[in-house]
Amino acid sequence: MRRFLPVEYLVFVTLFLPAGSSAAADAAIEDALRATVLITKGTSYGTGCFVAVGEPSDPKGSNPPRKIQGRRHAMVTAAHVFISSNGPDCTVFVRAHGKDGALVRKEITVPIREGNKPLWTQLLPELDVAAILVNVPEDVDLKPFAYRQVADEKWAADGKIRVGQQVRIPCFLQPPLLANEAGWPILRTGWIASHPLTPLASVKSMIIDYSIFPGDSGAPVVACDGEEPVVVGLVYGNVTHTDQSMMMFEQRTVVTSFRLATAVQSPFVRKTIDRLLERQ
Repeated sequence: MRRFLPVEYLVFVTLFLPAGSSAAADAAIEDALRATVLITKGTSYGTGCFVAVGEPSDPKGSNPPRKIQGRRHAMVTAAHVFISSNGPDCTVFVRAHGKDGALVRKEITVPIREGNKPLWTQLLPELDVAAILVNVPEDVDLKPFAYRQVADEKWAADGKIRVGQQVRIPCFLQPPLLANEAGWPILRTGWIASHPLTPLASVKSMIIDYSIFPGDSGAPVVACDGEEPVVVGLVYGNVTHTDQSMMMFEQRTVVTSFRLATAVQSPFVRKTIDRLLERQ
């Protein structure tokens, strides 16, 4: 015979669950929002995030391979965000301190080409991830991810990144949909939906179960490790199905979104940053 717990008991359990870990996770996600920016050129939009590369290297690999001075950080996004931006530069929306101390939206111009030569680095043509060094003005409120907060291969090998895991995606939807006038990203929630995630030699990307929209490309996929956010992937595409129908006088193409995103696994984001710094 089936037995069911009374509703009152279920409510009691819910109310008295410890809240400490949730509060720590919420604080961690706020840090991820501060690292995330909008990248735009004309009518093209994408999301990017900053990773600090101003720390000396160490033998454990928790810092990048060389030192960059000051507020010059790596900005990471999907490679097609840069490729589809015509011209020598793009505009990045950041948050800066206004006269009254409140944060306001600020636009900075970032050079992305020198003539026809790209200034960004792409690790492999088939990996839709790119990184570029950006000089960030002093008045900009920014908390870039530390290099160690970009998960390495050991994370997946140890099962810290796994199918069914909840992740957060701070992003900007096109035409740009901001959380407010100060230019903060919108926080989305999803779950890692593909398995297995190793070996990385053959599994370079993963599927995230959340409704992706134009403008999300380049958004960090963030998991919480204790009291800090960790980048486990970078959004670059949408899983779709295309139907074509032929009639006597017309042809129709219908593209249906499965509301699933594809993301490059984070070790390749790390390697892209490494390649960027090697070329400086």
